[in-house]
Parts: sequence; C-alpha cells; structure tokens
Amino acid sequence: MKIAVVARPELPGAIKLARKLLKVLAKEDVVLERRLAAELGRRGAEIRGTRADAIVTIGGDGTVLFAQQQAPDVPVLGINLGGIGFLADVSPKDAPKAVRRMAAGELPIHERERLATQVADKRLRDALNEAAVSPAEAGKSLMFRVLVDGKLAMRTQGDGVIVATPTGSTAYALAAGGPILDPSLDVLAIVPVCVVRQRVSPLVVPAESVIRVELVRPDRRALVVIDGQRAAEVDPADELVFRRSERPAKFFKWGSDFYQKVREKL
Repeated sequence: MKIAVVARPELPGAIKLARKLLKVLAKEDVVLERRLAAELGRRGAEIRGTRADAIVTIGGDGTVLFAQQQAPDVPVLGINLGGIGFLADVSPKDAPKAVRRMAAGELPIHERERLATQVADKRLRDALNEAAVSPAEAGKSLMFRVLVDGKLAMRTQGDGVIVATPTGSTAYALAAGGPILDPSLDVLAIVPVCVVRQRVSPLVVPAESVIRVELVRPDRRALVVIDGQRAAEVDPADELVFRRSERPAKFFKWGSDFYQKVREKL
C-alpha cells in the first residue's frame, strides 16, 4: 500500500508521533510531504497529485483540508493534534492502531459531499467545507442576490455569503450563524454573513440545487475563498455558480459518531 504522510511539524508532538507511525508502516511504501521529511532528515515529495492509496495527516482539520486540496481523490485518515477535530478525528493514543488497521485494509471508506464553484468560465478547486464570497476591499460591504434554481432566494447587503457542505456546517458557516447539518444529509447551506438593514436567515437547500450569487453594485468586486484559501477575484459582471461536485471526498471511518462529536467538541 502506498501511503502519503502529511504533518504540521511545528505542533508539539507531531514529529515524535510521525516517527512512531513510520515504524508501524515500515513494510509499506511511504511518501513524506517535504516539510515533514526535512524535519525527519529524510527525502520528501510533493503531495499534489500523488497516486497514493491513502493519506495520513498529523495536525488538525486544516491539515486535512490541505491534504484534500493537494490530492482530492485520495482517502484521508486524520490524526488530531489541533483543536476541534471534526475531520481529524483519530486521537494520538489511537493513531498506531488506526494506521495499522488502515494499512491492513480493515477500515471502511466513506464519502462526503464537496462543492464545485465556477467564476465566469473558470471552475475553481472543489471545497470540502465551504466557498465564501466576501468583499475584495477591506471595510466595504457587498450587495448581492442569491438565486436557487433560478428563483430569488435572498437579496441583502453585508460581509458576504457562504455556501457550505454538511461537512462545512460546523466550520465558518456555524460561526456565521448557520445550522449544524448531519453529514449524511443530501443538502447545502447558504449563510449570509453580517447582513445590514434587515435580518436574512440561512437557508438549507437540496444538494442538486444550482446556486447563483449576483453582485448588485457595479463598483464592488468580491473574493471567493475556498476552505479558507483565496481562490479568485470576481468582477460584478461575472457569473458565480455553486453546485454539488461530482467528485466526493473520501475518508477512512474511525471513532465516534457525528452527534457525539457535536456534544463533545462544540
């Protein structure tokens, strides 16, 4: 089995845990991400586009998102050395056992929805958590309309709007006042951010919906931020479309159920 290992070396315990897991994986074909490899004094490689059978991440949810962006079709096992850990849900104590079972083919793989984003004629990278539309100029607000399957769903002014997957509902969308969604649901969430004048409630729409965001003011440009990373600048005339991606994310299943995570982590 070819396994890529990605870590945040600056986190306390990350290097020590990586060394322990490499012993567990001694008989496997292991590829180390460059930063981790440098800390271990070993040869590293780019993870982008890797043809590995699995990726093990050591860090937090951000490390999982990084791995997904680099190799979107490879299943991930996330070990949590970070904060909340909704995506990286294996504890350091359980990590050797989880990695051993993964390498033996004993862990099931489950899929999670991702979000496709298109600006004008360009498709951006898919989002595991969310795509956020925000003002390009700091301190300015956006006036925007949101259409769902061609029907006007909201028109408002504020700091932008988030389109989130169920996985992303416990991330930025939750901080902006959105609902928590069970990841098994076939839906997307639309969450306006810091709106002015009148209250506009978040919406939950079917995952097969086509969501369009239109910028109303011709003098205000916007940014699209995908999973916390700036992805594109948007002109007011650009068509901005969100829909369910045809390429779901893949994770090795481990640990507690979703509702236990919600009780314990939020």
